[in-house]
Amino acid sequence: MLLRSFLFLLGFLFLVTISYAQGNLTGRVYENKTRIPIAGVSIQNLSTHVFTVTDKNGLFAIRAHVGDLVTFSSFAYEADTLYVKDLSSTEILMDLKGTNLKGVTINDQQTKLGSLTAPPTLSPFGGQTVVYSKDANGDLKGGLTMNLFDSHSDAKKKRKDIQLGKDEELKQKIAREFSPDNLKDYVPFKGQEMSNFIILYTPTVDTYTSPEFNFAGYVNSSYQEFMKIPKEQRESKDLTNLNAKPSE
Repeated sequence: MLLRSFLFLLGFLFLVTISYAQGNLTGRVYENKTRIPIAGVSIQNLSTHVFTVTDKNGLFAIRAHVGDLVTFSSFAYEADTLYVKDLSSTEILMDLKGTNLKGVTINDQQTKLGSLTAPPTLSPFGGQTVVYSKDANGDLKGGLTMNLFDSHSDAKKKRKDIQLGKDEELKQKIAREFSPDNLKDYVPFKGQEMSNFIILYTPTVDTYTSPEFNFAGYVNSSYQEFMKIPKEQRESKDLTNLNAKPSE
């Protein structure tokens, strides 16, 4: 009788322990440096294979036991794994994935004579080109002919050419960053689906150079928006024939 009571008590304590050690793991996922909540992070319990994602405020709740391993992953962030010590609310901090791009080197070009830079040819008329006037037979008739130019207009043209050059360099840099080879580390698209994503979401120069622009964050938000489009449309060539982003 005493043994039976002892076994009953032992079983009861075991059930209480098990009940206490299981439930929902809750918390919020943030970007590590900015403390911005991250939406759409994939969360999986490796022990039970239960799966969920964070909401628009980075909040989550997933069935878990003490001792389980829970993974957190996103295409724009480094994956993280949590060992569940208890089921109290927790904060997960995720780091942005790094991206290495080759720099563009611009070399100044100069016309040189030997080892000396050729100096400009000046004239008494402020560096303007002068030509002696001639008659119809080619004989000198006295006087000078001089080609005049607006220095302010020339300076404006140079500034415009410099700006166009900078914009072209930025466009080339954006094209490298938003190429299939670079984006494959951030989004799981291939073929026409990847092409459609690039066409729809490659940023303009103004967007790219704005102080708020963050490459990984921009790709992640673009990915979330793109995934709202049905799969058959995302993989269709007709999607980007509209020449505009589809409405949500």
